[in-house]
Amino acid sequence: MATQSSGNTQSAVTPNKPVVTIRALDGNLVVETPITRPERLQRLAQEWMYVLRVRSRWASDPDLRKSIGARALKDLEGVGISRDRLQRLATVDRIEVELHDWVRDDTAATQVHEAASEIPWEYLLSAGTRCEGRFHPLLISRLFRNGMSAVVPHPPTSVLFVESAPGRLQELYEFDSEEERIGAAVGDIGKQKKLMEILATPQLSELWNKIRTTKKSWEAIHVTGVDTHQTARFIDNFYKDLESNKPSIFKEIINASGRLCDGMLLREGGESERPVCYGDLADTLVNPKAPPRVVTLNLYYSGARLARELVKLGAHSALGFLDEIDDELAELFFQAFYWQWCRPENDPLAVPRAFLQAWHKMPSDGLHGTSIVIWMGRSIFDPPTVSGKSAGRAPQQRR
Repeated sequence: MATQSSGNTQSAVTPNKPVVTIRALDGNLVVETPITRPERLQRLAQEWMYVLRVRSRWASDPDLRKSIGARALKDLEGVGISRDRLQRLATVDRIEVELHDWVRDDTAATQVHEAASEIPWEYLLSAGTRCEGRFHPLLISRLFRNGMSAVVPHPPTSVLFVESAPGRLQELYEFDSEEERIGAAVGDIGKQKKLMEILATPQLSELWNKIRTTKKSWEAIHVTGVDTHQTARFIDNFYKDLESNKPSIFKEIINASGRLCDGMLLREGGESERPVCYGDLADTLVNPKAPPRVVTLNLYYSGARLARELVKLGAHSALGFLDEIDDELAELFFQAFYWQWCRPENDPLAVPRAFLQAWHKMPSDGLHGTSIVIWMGRSIFDPPTVSGKSAGRAPQQRR
């Protein structure tokens, strides 16, 4: 949900501190490209989110896809990524997009950084580098530094599967196939069904307690259900009735610009259909004393803010969608992701690599233009720690 510029975008950015930095390993050097024109980010977010929402009009047309790629090149140049740098990026196999933190009380800064979160960098960089000759697989991950230690993420020994179809949604949604797919992917089958626990349509407070008060620390959390935007499609006049009858709850899910917050429908107390804003949901899902290795979000509009906030609060990584996706494809993607992650060979990049491998196992005609994102709490170029020792030497950096 991009917002209109307040006119003081320039003051929102601290000199010499970029909003976004694009990073890649070029030979033995980590090369950084700061985004130098933040005043263009809000327009870019609005335009490209629209382009991807109507991807069904162009995704299957080679000529239209080529023109979309050319547009991606032009727009990347417009925010400070030169054509020469894009040509170099076409030769790498990993790109990282770091969103830098900001003062949340600064309205102008918040508008710019939120726009930067919404931009489908994955598609722009993928399409742009392909126009410059890239033909090999490319891993693009997002970074929001949270200060967590860089460790090799072993396969999960505990998985919490959170599903929610409260109130009137109960008759519309069922999760049997998704439960089976994720369970099989993590190896929770037959007599070995001990890894994954299912929490069905919990209250918000119940979910909070499950994350924090059980003896088990959840290394992976999978969340599936109906997001706040999709709720309005299923239930007529949902937010109009909420504003009239429960204005205090309505105010909690409307941001300063009067727009509906990203989030999820749960329940709480006497509220059988309780919309929960992404900030409150992220705070509920992350136990600061034992943050999860991975949180996967089978929710529309979960990739820009909810996944980012999960990482900000301490999750090592979080996966979500910038917009909408076919339900069957979403389930297949997360099944493939967990399958790949649970079968690594002491790989420091096990989680982001599983993300890339899962992407390439999907039907190409169904995912083109789909923005599935992964946020990391540490740079993929930082050496991980194994048993208290550095697993490798960090590459040198240059701009």
